[in-house]
Amino acid sequence: MRIGDLLHLPLAALWQQKLRTCLTTLGVVFGSFVLAASLSVGQGVQNTIERLSHRNDMLRKIMVSPRWDDGMTAAPDEVVEVPGEMGVEKRNRIREALQVQKRAESTSRSRHLIDTAKFAKLKTLEHVKDVIPIVNMHGKSKLDQQSQGAGIGSAQSDNPDLLKRLVAGRTFDSPSENAVLVSEFLLYRLGIVDEAAQQAAVGKTLTLEFRSQKKGSSFFYFALSKPDDARITPEEQVVIEKIQAQIPSVIDQMQLSPTDQTVLKNAIRGPVSVLPETIVTEFKIVGILRLTTVDEEQAPWDPNRIYSEVVLPTTTAVELYFRIPDFANEGLHQVSVIADDEAEVKSVAMKIKELGLQAHAPLEFIERERLMYLMIFGAMTCVAAVALLVAALGIANTMLMSVLERTREIGIMKAVGAGNGTLQFLFLTEGAFIGVLGGICGLLLAWGASFPGDAWVRSMVERDMKIELKESIFVFPYWLSAVVIAFSSLVTTLAAVLPARRAARIDPVRALRHE
Repeated sequence: MRIGDLLHLPLAALWQQKLRTCLTTLGVVFGSFVLAASLSVGQGVQNTIERLSHRNDMLRKIMVSPRWDDGMTAAPDEVVEVPGEMGVEKRNRIREALQVQKRAESTSRSRHLIDTAKFAKLKTLEHVKDVIPIVNMHGKSKLDQQSQGAGIGSAQSDNPDLLKRLVAGRTFDSPSENAVLVSEFLLYRLGIVDEAAQQAAVGKTLTLEFRSQKKGSSFFYFALSKPDDARITPEEQVVIEKIQAQIPSVIDQMQLSPTDQTVLKNAIRGPVSVLPETIVTEFKIVGILRLTTVDEEQAPWDPNRIYSEVVLPTTTAVELYFRIPDFANEGLHQVSVIADDEAEVKSVAMKIKELGLQAHAPLEFIERERLMYLMIFGAMTCVAAVALLVAALGIANTMLMSVLERTREIGIMKAVGAGNGTLQFLFLTEGAFIGVLGGICGLLLAWGASFPGDAWVRSMVERDMKIELKESIFVFPYWLSAVVIAFSSLVTTLAAVLPARRAARIDPVRALRHE
């Protein structure tokens, strides 16, 4: 039998039963559609996550913060007596809780600070490309004899939020430049209300003032603190010292228990050193930042967003921060470490934890997100595979009926010399044709549905998450088309194996007598 006949006969057989072939093929079409759509969306979401995460150094970033250490150095647990009538299990629970409470009271907690030494150590770690301090302070700003309290932070010169909100001047020339960026709202509060005057503020000198409270006996500072939490003036300190000097002589006359009297004596012991130390620095205003818009405020959290009214270069901000005793004693609250390679993020995080600090990498969150989406679209792919298997059962049933209806035709073909292999090939080819046709149609249906689907997803993401997606969520790479068509044709071909074998086993003599 010629090759042309081997291809023509299956097509002719399918064409003779057009309605049956159409209904059978529809099952394959819908199964292929679900398979193509799930693979397309799955790959598109993975690509979108990859693009968004690689727009900046997010995947190489590690957020570092101080860590509290319980330092469990208490003596071994002693047997704690638990009086009262109760069951054994409850008694054991109460005893364990009492032992935990006793350990907590007998141990001291120490805090691993990000001080100057730790900050310098982070820079020397292997595979660390950069260490970016996240500085947040509050002080007093002065400009042209006007003063206002202001939040003060740090940022890099190429920060996207700075570049987007810059309305006058420029950003920083270097991380150690003695310069600041100021908010237009702070300038307004400082009395610069006209647009022209705000533009002219670039180049002026802004004075920042910080007061560091020297702490000795802080008893009277808290007891006599002002309603507005203002600092104690020198005159007020003189009065407080007079009160402190007289209290020891009258403690015995107060209506206090002996224990309370002892606590009070210990609380006021020593000098009241509450005079503030003032740190004053001057910076050149090099740029002005506009306020954020409503849409920007409603957008999802952005690690690059600047909330401070005064922004300093990173190195300048760190040097100023550690010059102020109160801040230096607390250490930096957060530092961003940038690894030189995404593959080294976890090893760098481990080294940071060995320094006694906490380390959290966005890469870990992104990996969990990838796994979650992989599982979701994997489940959708399984559903598509099940749909194709159901369609395959329909194909097998249809072709078995076809074998019965074409028994006489099969007998004639055998009588004129067609072998078992040829007959099997004819029926397998019919199944393969259905699979290829259904796969192509399902793929085209998925591609057509991607246009309204992609528009709906884009509008939903932009409305709810304030993120504008520039690339399509639906992608159709060459491998996806090949996989869908190949899988659907494979399933339908396998579904035709049983009917093909049954056709090959038909006795030609009986087949010729079949009515």
